[in-house]
Amino acid sequence: MREAPVGLVGAFVAERPYLSIGVLAPGLAALAVVGARQAGEGAGETIAVLALTAAALLIAPMAIAAAAPRGGIALGGFAAMVFVFAIALVALDAGVIRAPFDLPLPPRSLVIASLAYFAFLVALAPLARNVTRLGILASFGSVLGVAGAAGYLALEGFLGGASGAVAVALALTLGVGTGVNVAADFSNFFAAGENRRRAAAAAGHSAVASSAFALMALVGFFLVHSITIQDGTVNWALVWAGFTVSAAAVGTGLVAVVGGLVLSDINERAALDENRRRQWFVARWRPLRLALPATTAVAAIAIAGIFVVIAAFEVGVTAPVRFAAFVVFLSVAAFFAFVSIRTSALIGIILTASAILADYVMALVGVAAPAAEDRFAALTLGAVALGALTVSWRDAGETWRNARDIVENALSDGLRRYLFIVGAGAASFFAAMYALQWPGALATIIYFLTVALIALILAPPAMTAMSARLAV
Repeated sequence: MREAPVGLVGAFVAERPYLSIGVLAPGLAALAVVGARQAGEGAGETIAVLALTAAALLIAPMAIAAAAPRGGIALGGFAAMVFVFAIALVALDAGVIRAPFDLPLPPRSLVIASLAYFAFLVALAPLARNVTRLGILASFGSVLGVAGAAGYLALEGFLGGASGAVAVALALTLGVGTGVNVAADFSNFFAAGENRRRAAAAAGHSAVASSAFALMALVGFFLVHSITIQDGTVNWALVWAGFTVSAAAVGTGLVAVVGGLVLSDINERAALDENRRRQWFVARWRPLRLALPATTAVAAIAIAGIFVVIAAFEVGVTAPVRFAAFVVFLSVAAFFAFVSIRTSALIGIILTASAILADYVMALVGVAAPAAEDRFAALTLGAVALGALTVSWRDAGETWRNARDIVENALSDGLRRYLFIVGAGAASFFAAMYALQWPGALATIIYFLTVALIALILAPPAMTAMSARLAV
């Protein structure tokens, strides 16, 4: 068996987990304290509210889902207890029932949002239970990184505005997504026979490309965002601040998960869970596999193209020049990060079609679309999620020749990553809306989920069609 490649980053964290975590955590805590003190009155309270809100919406649901039984009646009973407890908190906060003594209660909106994310993770369990358990520290690392870098946002004067809220939402998602990618790669390497330390180091190395693409996509977003809100000029301070907070979240998420995997007592059950997960997916995917030969996939993409043209003529494209430049930037970034022309092309094609169709769908149902700058935030997360999905497609194409085999293996590995990023993105947008008073967050969440759903529908036929053409 060929050994998994181990790069500098993965090897360093895997060999020195205590040092890596011990340097990052105090440094970020110090940055948060310094930023809060020097930014003036109210900054410390804002950072504290942000950290607690992010913990309630990202850490708590993932931790509870990771502790859930594996399935059957036990899982149903566990989920029912969580729901009853959450409903009781909502009722107490609403005054429907009264506690015998005063308790500090979380706001009902946070409880409901956290419960929704927990329900999403439970529904995702057959496909991603092992990733939830192996990557639990991803949410801790992301929140720690963002809370620390929020001190820098406060120093630069961006923490209290909409731009700071967008930066926080994107950073939280990128941090969780990086940790989830590490956990997914670890499960693959460990099931293939690597020992725990080498599998963790190789997973950290594999996550570097996806992390690099995410950070490049974020830079592209803030370039477009600053041009949009400042009438054509780039605010380089905002670009750097946005990059800093996301880099802190991504780095901390990667280090936390790699270090945690090395220090955890992981046995052969993790490999068994991964093998059973693959078998579960293959059995569920088989009907769609049979219904989606290459010719059908090409026809489906052609029909989708017609709808995209109709949608573009019916509702137009918001900020078409900036949108085109943004998609080109993302495609170029994907090429450099993943060293694959077809991966960059697939991301650009699916994202363009999804954005145009999402505008059309929202216009049909009468839902107000977000502002242009918020649309680009949603598209940035959509591109990052697609990057996690399409890099699995790239890797599957290097092993398999048949188009349907390529897509099956790509979705088996990449779909869990994609859905995790989508769920974390919605939760992160809500956290930024609550903690930092971002008025456009709700419309952005709806738009982001619409784009993500359309992209998920388009991805299998697009990957099948491109795999068949490239295999000729």
